[in-house]
Amino acid sequence: MTTNDTFSLGVTYWPRRAGPLLWQRYDRGAVREELAHIAAIGFDTVRFCVLWEDFQPGPERINGRAMRRLEHALDTAHAVGLRVVLALFPVALLGQLQVPSWANGPDIAGALRRARRGQPLMLVRPPGVISVLTGGRYRPVQCGDLFSDPTMIEAQRYLVRETGGYFGDHPAVLAWQLGEGFERVHRPESEQAVSQWFALLTDELKIVAPRAVCLGVVSPTGLKRRSGPRPEHVAKHCALTGVTVDLAETPVDHQARHTNPAAYLHRLTAGLAERRVVVLGVGMPTITHGETAGWFEDDLYGRTAPVYRSTPGEQAEFIHTVLERLYDDGAAGAWLATYADFLEELWQAPPLDRTRCYRTMGLIDALGREKASVEAVREFARRVRSASTLPAQPPAVDAERYWSDPERTFREWWREFNSSG
Repeated sequence: MTTNDTFSLGVTYWPRRAGPLLWQRYDRGAVREELAHIAAIGFDTVRFCVLWEDFQPGPERINGRAMRRLEHALDTAHAVGLRVVLALFPVALLGQLQVPSWANGPDIAGALRRARRGQPLMLVRPPGVISVLTGGRYRPVQCGDLFSDPTMIEAQRYLVRETGGYFGDHPAVLAWQLGEGFERVHRPESEQAVSQWFALLTDELKIVAPRAVCLGVVSPTGLKRRSGPRPEHVAKHCALTGVTVDLAETPVDHQARHTNPAAYLHRLTAGLAERRVVVLGVGMPTITHGETAGWFEDDLYGRTAPVYRSTPGEQAEFIHTVLERLYDDGAAGAWLATYADFLEELWQAPPLDRTRCYRTMGLIDALGREKASVEAVREFARRVRSASTLPAQPPAVDAERYWSDPERTFREWWREFNSSG
């Protein structure tokens, strides 16, 4: 994946019985069975989300039980031949924003400690505008800029040191993803601050894991703001660059099986980064018993967005087409949104109580049966393994023109791309 002629076929792993409660309700047998199935389908990469609150219950505390469970998951992935991407402090997960309870508010204790060292005492509580999932409940966001708040940065560095020091040499680990979705919680103060954040965190990881490969991910939200994160800044500090194509942010209305949004976001990000990039979050929800395929309004990252719920056949067609297109367009990889649908008992708990599309976006249904999409992935995996031609290189993009007015240019270039494709 770090070479110029490979393609990573991956999926984010959430078990069907535990879903986002993976690290709380860890089932060793289920993990062994499901990771083996992921490898058998043809995936080479699996992404584990190191849920921030599960692994770091306090700014200077690590959950030892969660770390042991992660070690078992890594050992299991290695045994079945999967490479692992560890996503540290991901905030944008399964359609909702999630931050630890200790992070969602002013750091009074930290401010007092700094005041005793002669620094000015300052407590700022930003107004809550959107809600975040914290401590198992939805609350107004009260945390500041996660890219520049000193307390948050120290907590992030602590988690990087602990996990990097423990798992940095694990043979299953392919890459370390640093953050995801910070810009959705709070607009960064500047693009320089974001770039400095990536520099600081990658350096921190390299201290304890010198051979670590870092992955930085951008989002449509960041691509529409001058403050970013910008693909070129991510590429400067991280060996790997990715873009997420979460349904809430795809720049298209009412195009059920259209692959243009993922292709456009890939081309824009690759052009700005001047390198091949990974596309994350590819997926489409399917109907369950008694439902009819069609559009519905869903709650995604605090706002209402139209989402298409497909038949299993439509989902398979979409996944097959988007994988083929991204491969032909020269992407470094494509990682699907989730492996499994979730049991209905999980639908009543956050975040699935609000975000309905992620309930059925998997390749297997909640009873463990393969959907038609599994064969689409198998067929694509066979094609990639037998390919003899090198992938295309990213197109050139006028970065100066783009960042002069990113929101307007994003939409203008999208209209041009959509009309030509």
